Amino acid sequence: MAEYGLMGRVVRDRGAWLLALSVMLAYLLIYQLAVQDLTLDGAARPFSFFLVANWEGLMWRERAPFQFEPIAVVEAPHLVWLISPVNLAIGSAMGALTGMQIGLARVARRCSAVCGLSPATGVLAGLPGLLAGSACCAPVIFILLCVQVTASLISVMSLMIPIAFVLLAAGLVATTVVAARRCAAAAADGSGIRA
Repeated sequence: MAEYGLMGRVVRDRGAWLLALSVMLAYLLIYQLAVQDLTLDGAARPFSFFLVANWEGLMWRERAPFQFEPIAVVEAPHLVWLISPVNLAIGSAMGALTGMQIGLARVARRCSAVCGLSPATGVLAGLPGLLAGSACCAPVIFILLCVQVTASLISVMSLMIPIAFVLLAAGLVATTVVAARRCAAAAADGSGIRA
């Protein structure tokens, strides 16, 4: 049950919470760029907003596996944002999992330093999250960079988002267990850090 207290510590620790939130927002931004819902260009267009008339029917329609149709368009100078609530939810969930792991790695690093372990031990606990977080976006980024991809890789891309969710969830569990162990060792030494 120390794992639940550790999640609370991430929320109470201002630095860990801000780090987790920053990672989540950065991940969401990169995800929006990777699925081409957000486009940055040099056009100086005026601000405008357009909501599709039949947005209820479009919201759950897939344009590709695990990529859903946008229901609104926001145009502003130098950007076009196709708003798809389902894509935003997917990107936010994956970003939150990644951000939580980075926040946990910060807490584990602090506990490791207090109990005499190398601070790198806690940082390494967040490595699965960083690796898993690139699972969904890396193939899309390769395509955007015009690297030729074989047909087999394109067919596997439909599995990348579910695989990334599984890896991120497993990484969060592993990070939580390692961080809880580090913090429990620090508390056993009597030198535990305050939440």
